[in-house]
Amino acid sequence: MNTSLIKIENVTKKYKNKYVLKNISLDITHPGIYGFSGPNGSGKSMTFKTILGFVRPSSGKVTVNGEIIRKETLFAHDIGFSMSEFGVLANKSGTENLELLSILAKQGSESIPTLLRYVGLDPEDDKKVSSYSLGMKQRLSIATALIGNHKILILDEPTNALDEDGQAFLKKLVLDLFEKGKTILISSHDSTFLRSVAHQIYFLNDGKIVKEELV
Repeated sequence: MNTSLIKIENVTKKYKNKYVLKNISLDITHPGIYGFSGPNGSGKSMTFKTILGFVRPSSGKVTVNGEIIRKETLFAHDIGFSMSEFGVLANKSGTENLELLSILAKQGSESIPTLLRYVGLDPEDDKKVSSYSLGMKQRLSIATALIGNHKILILDEPTNALDEDGQAFLKKLVLDLFEKGKTILISSHDSTFLRSVAHQIYFLNDGKIVKEELV
């Protein structure tokens, strides 16, 4: 019997009088790349937040790596994430941001230059993140997800602010991470991009999974 990496069972989330997730269920049992597609407000980011443990569902259950989130553990273990709401420090350089995160992750900082090059940033660049382009900020955000060498990665809208070359670079990066043994959950408005990298895509609308597609 397969053990679920991530299992969401009948999860509903209600804020005041509005349902933002409506009876969401999915079961990820195999390593792979899983896409989440849908318009703004469809529930993609909220689904990720419930997986991570940042949001408590109004009803239903989320299990990650065998632990029930918000019951057996407060936050999901062994997941790296890149989400715009949990951004980097604008008054620090890219290297300084990753150094701080490596301390929290109890990981040495000697690999940070290699990590920055891996996402297409210059480790010798000491300018503050506030002066980064949107594309550079997106690359740094992805680097933060890689601190700690987690088995599962959540990338929320990483294609935002990336031009055609940036998207090609991201595709190569995501496929390489999968080859390194990562399971990746990635959301995007760009279903064409998702079909170029994902093994399975969940299409969301109005807080519900309306379609699943094997690629």
